[in-house]
Amino acid sequence: MKKYLEFICFIYLGIIIYIWFSNLLKNFLAPNLELYIKLSLIPLFLIGLVMIFNNKNNYKFKLSDLVLIMPLVAVILIGDGKLTTSFASNRIINLKNNEKLIKKEQIIEEKEDVKPKEENEVYDFNNITFDIIDETYNELANYITFSPNSHKYLGETIRVRGFTLKNVPYIEKEYFMIGKYVISCCVADAEFTGFVAKYDLSKIKENTWYEIEGILEQGKDKEGMDIIYIKVINLKEVDSQSEEQYVYPCYAYDDGMCKELFKYDLT
Repeated sequence: MKKYLEFICFIYLGIIIYIWFSNLLKNFLAPNLELYIKLSLIPLFLIGLVMIFNNKNNYKFKLSDLVLIMPLVAVILIGDGKLTTSFASNRIINLKNNEKLIKKEQIIEEKEDVKPKEENEVYDFNNITFDIIDETYNELANYITFSPNSHKYLGETIRVRGFTLKNVPYIEKEYFMIGKYVISCCVADAEFTGFVAKYDLSKIKENTWYEIEGILEQGKDKEGMDIIYIKVINLKEVDSQSEEQYVYPCYAYDDGMCKELFKYDLT
């Protein structure tokens, strides 16, 4: 039964090569872990060669060894590995345990230089304060919504893309969330993270991709805690196939310095 082990070894080798060259690794792993999977090709190949030329093998096949072909079965069943948007409602980050959550007794005051906007006022979205990109998505979603220091950005403009969730447990019914899945390690730890927004909910479709532009305003969650939400001014539906469904902690994108965040004052 030595040939069975050789077969399994090269099946694993083939799966990794297929996922790599099909550009599907990003659907399973954070970018900073992809290198380790690619490096695993070397020992897998060497182990397979050793088994081929090793005549002293006393391995006996057991029915339980069929579990070794499960990765092959998984690749066939899960396709490209992407989570569907409908899965997000079960993967909302438990923000009640977030260290940046604002306590009830903390009162956010608007910046002195920010005046209330008039309903018919024209906003300049050619110079967006927060034009959210994937490299800053996770950190800014948490900072803007929950940090006690983000009140200094009240009245500022923001643009973000993502898919929508309505009826989120910790926010009032007049709000919705727009976001993406954030992955720290692999798809198994994927959680939905994003921004709280306010708009006519009859015009918002569940689990649908949008680009929204708006201004940051102060609100309350269901427990009376302060949050910063996006008052949506412009909204358009976007093609989900053209969007990256997953985002990662900022250190996964570059040299670990999260340099894309340097342009913002997040103190």
